[in-house]
Amino acid sequence: MTDDASNVSLGGETVKGSIAKASMAAIGFIGTVIFAQKLGATLFGKYHLLLSLVLLTERPISGGWTSAATKRASEIKFSNREVIGAQLLVGIVWILALGGIAIIAGDWLRRYTGVEAAVPLFLLLLSAKVLYSCFVPIIQAQGHIGTAVGIDALRSYFTFPLQLILVIVGFGVAGMVSGLAGATLLVIPVALYYHQTLPTKPSVELLRSLWEYARYSIPTSMLWKTYDRFDVLLLGALMTPAAVGDYEVAAKLTFPAMFVAEISGSGLMVRVSNLRSKGESAVRDISNVISFSSILSIPLFFGALVVARPLVIKLYGSEYASASILLIGLSLYRILTTQTVPLYKAINGFDMPDSNFRISSITLVVNLILGVVLTIELGAVGVVIATVVSEAVRYLGLAFLVRSEMSRVVLLPRELLEQFLAGSIMFGVVSFSRPILGTDSWIRLGTLLMTGVVVYGVCLLVMSRKLRLTIGSVLRGSRIEQMVPKWMLNW
Repeated sequence: MTDDASNVSLGGETVKGSIAKASMAAIGFIGTVIFAQKLGATLFGKYHLLLSLVLLTERPISGGWTSAATKRASEIKFSNREVIGAQLLVGIVWILALGGIAIIAGDWLRRYTGVEAAVPLFLLLLSAKVLYSCFVPIIQAQGHIGTAVGIDALRSYFTFPLQLILVIVGFGVAGMVSGLAGATLLVIPVALYYHQTLPTKPSVELLRSLWEYARYSIPTSMLWKTYDRFDVLLLGALMTPAAVGDYEVAAKLTFPAMFVAEISGSGLMVRVSNLRSKGESAVRDISNVISFSSILSIPLFFGALVVARPLVIKLYGSEYASASILLIGLSLYRILTTQTVPLYKAINGFDMPDSNFRISSITLVVNLILGVVLTIELGAVGVVIATVVSEAVRYLGLAFLVRSEMSRVVLLPRELLEQFLAGSIMFGVVSFSRPILGTDSWIRLGTLLMTGVVVYGVCLLVMSRKLRLTIGSVLRGSRIEQMVPKWMLNW
């Protein structure tokens, strides 16, 4: 049986997970800068085209089937051994099926990605990621989101040095893929150690229950991932690998915006599921996650409006200068996404994957039509505009569903408005300071960025009493409580 997820501190797990995510982002950021420069835009783009195909084809397991497994495990009905066994059984079948298809479609795979060894690299990475999803995500069903993210962070610690060594010795795209696959396989024993159990044969009852959920969560997950990687896939089809490289550079810079939303959203799903199974309300949890899920994406957007171009050029070189406009657009997209993620997770917790499927279908159709038209007309920036519009459509649909289920959920809480106000003040201060401080050196640009961070943080702490209470609550429940001044626990 699992631990009761509703007894685990969602705030505490979010903080622990966010710290782990931050360390992952730091490593990923350093890696992106190094690999983008060493490989060049074309090879960097080819790697991400291949990675996008893997992420799309492994999604039915890592997203759909795993979502069903996490949902059922959070209801405290089936043992972890059975759930992991079901994951492993279906995962192996999926690897074998996709392996055959990849071999048959080998010529197309090589042409699309531009990678000669596309088939074996595809199969290697697919196998590693599917096996990883069989063991790690189930930890979240116990409410221990921070632990699951910590294992993912450990994977990042292995990935960067492995990829760096392989790229330096000249393996290029193959080195990038092999490094990621090797690191992914290395952390699976860590997850097994945490479970303190081995998989067992799943019962027919469990498989039937999983399928009842997965028959909607699998296509929904596929649509979500297709939508998430649609920009890259479309740019690969209509433009060049270099355009994909520009897009990935911009996307990596906006990745930190998702820390809080992704981690708290994962915890929210199991918490809502657990509370609903006991007949208790989850309104407060949903409203709290919505309040703070955009706390990082809002300042990132306002900051991008001021320093996008000098930041991109300083980090990646003038070859990637055209990524600066994409950075602004994707920053706006991240604000919308940080609001849709908790709504999407809450609906899964309501046991309504069919509703998420319908909304995801509509969103993808909108993105497909707009994406093709605008990319042909405007180039890479067109696909970003289409994504922003599509995400707005998704938000409206999800918001309507959540309010239909729980009318007392607050979709525009005061804390969110305070974050926008703090971001606006930050934008004004940084815009005023830029001509004075300049951006022609790392010291000047870094000072400008730090000025924005300090202004946003101070303004938000002053304005948001709920944020102060939340921070104090988290500190009181942490190991560093004795190291923190008493006034910080009671402000």
